[in-house]
Amino acid sequence: MIMTAEKPAEKTDKKFKLNYKMLIVIPMLILLLSFGVVASQYIRTGEFFLRSIDMKGGTVVTVNTPERLDINAIEKQLSQKFSPISVREISSFRGYGTVIETSNNVNVTQVLDELKTIGIDTSSSDVESIGPTLGASFWFQAQLAIVAAFVFMAIVVFVIFRTFIPSGAVVLSAFCDIFMTLAFMQFLGIELSLAGLAAVLMLIGYSVDTDILLTSRLLKNPEDKTLHEKLKHAMKTGLTMTLTAISALLPLVILGISPVITQIATVLLIGLAFDIMNTWITNYAILQWYCEKKGMK
Repeated sequence: MIMTAEKPAEKTDKKFKLNYKMLIVIPMLILLLSFGVVASQYIRTGEFFLRSIDMKGGTVVTVNTPERLDINAIEKQLSQKFSPISVREISSFRGYGTVIETSNNVNVTQVLDELKTIGIDTSSSDVESIGPTLGASFWFQAQLAIVAAFVFMAIVVFVIFRTFIPSGAVVLSAFCDIFMTLAFMQFLGIELSLAGLAAVLMLIGYSVDTDILLTSRLLKNPEDKTLHEKLKHAMKTGLTMTLTAISALLPLVILGISPVITQIATVLLIGLAFDIMNTWITNYAILQWYCEKKGMK
């Protein structure tokens, strides 16, 4: 009777381990695809990431209206006289906004006059201009902030665990979260702005939280539990944390209260979705291999 009870458990554990070894192929393929998206973006535009006006310089004209406008028709009309021109729509409780992005060389007054000729009320409009030098400075500082935050995070992780493979797994998972998120932003045409930068920096903290939780539970929990049992316990806590954050962010994206808040929430949602995959597949697969090498069952 004892042997009969033990055999199914062994089969279940082996099947579980095999599945995770196969599943790690999924995040690796997505990571390669992310590199491909970023490389394609560089080949087409000469830049690895799409940047907003505040990261590269230029002029933004926002025209607020109670009703939705035809942004395709507006862009077609303006592009005949002004270049470069990019038009997109934002929405909030107050109504709709048409955002027109162009270079500092374009006369904003002429742009507003052109909008008036096609029957658009420009009385409620805002103009924001950022010089190319200031934009380049913001972009340099943004890159520096991301790299510095990532490096300091990695140092803290290595100090906490003091073991190369578990620490490296945490850092790798965090890197995958950030890079996949940035690549997916390029795929969706989401520009990296100061708001997006804030979201990326927050995402480093979010991703490391669940990775450290998993690593701590697997390496520091009592030895009388199997890896499978430790994983289930960690997943219960970790997924509760992540899904709670997602449920709080979704209304911000759906309601579109503010363009800044919407972009922060959108970037965090993308990152948290990737974090679920990288924490519970990539990180766990590496930790499982490490624990088996150390004789931990």
